[in-house]
Amino acid sequence: MKILYISEGAVHEYMCDMLFHGLRSLLGADVVDVNCMEFMYKDTIHGGYTLWGLLPNLGVDREDIPGKIRNRYFDLVIYGMAHIWRAYLDEVIAAYPPSRIVFVDGCDDHNVAPVQGKGLYFKRELSEDRPPGILSIQFGIPKEKVRLEIPKKVRLMAPLDPADRSTYGYVTEESYYQQYCESYFGRTMKKGGWDCLRHYEIIAAGCLPYFVGLEACPPRTLEHLPKADLLQAKQLHDNWRGEDGAWQELMLRVRATLLEDLTTEALARRLLEKVV
Repeated sequence: MKILYISEGAVHEYMCDMLFHGLRSLLGADVVDVNCMEFMYKDTIHGGYTLWGLLPNLGVDREDIPGKIRNRYFDLVIYGMAHIWRAYLDEVIAAYPPSRIVFVDGCDDHNVAPVQGKGLYFKRELSEDRPPGILSIQFGIPKEKVRLEIPKKVRLMAPLDPADRSTYGYVTEESYYQQYCESYFGRTMKKGGWDCLRHYEIIAAGCLPYFVGLEACPPRTLEHLPKADLLQAKQLHDNWRGEDGAWQELMLRVRATLLEDLTTEALARRLLEKVV
């Protein structure tokens, strides 16, 4: 399957970048990023942790994109930042039926871009009064970031607290992950939106998320996060008596869900299953 993946190209946007990482990991050079998402490739300056600078630069063909659109060279057109970037939209709508056009909206709010009926629309933050026909989507983490061993623990709660900016002083990805690796639990919460890469990073490090306020998360948001297990993790922390065996069992179950359902490749597969 050949996919045209349209984004602004120079701006990091988590949902857009995660989906591209998953699609490129699955389909290789058949996924053409326009504009070129240089920060996704190895040996580039990317300015962030976990997600960027991982992919090999396959040197895909980005020549004559308007002509390729007119001739339906691509099987599918995906707008990775539909809420802010819709280049070539007139050409794409003229050439492709709505079933071959995908709009991905990773914005924290509940607004929907004015493209109703022009393609399939995937929204990350879904309220209960969502517009009809809107599909859910959520973050994923590159599988190479998931530790397959459970690190030894030296503390109950990780030092980083998303409610306290003074705890954000990790200047390397290694030190950022290490403070989670050494902890049984890592605090996380809703900030701009319910979905956040931090949830996945905590699990990937071999740590259980202590998700503040998870009980209020709408059912259609974070659909694939193991919410029941994370609520159990919160109770385990709040009544902690050194139950290492119970923690290990829960950690293994949550990590298995991460590897099965919450990687960037799993994200890409789910989207393709709904489209193809």
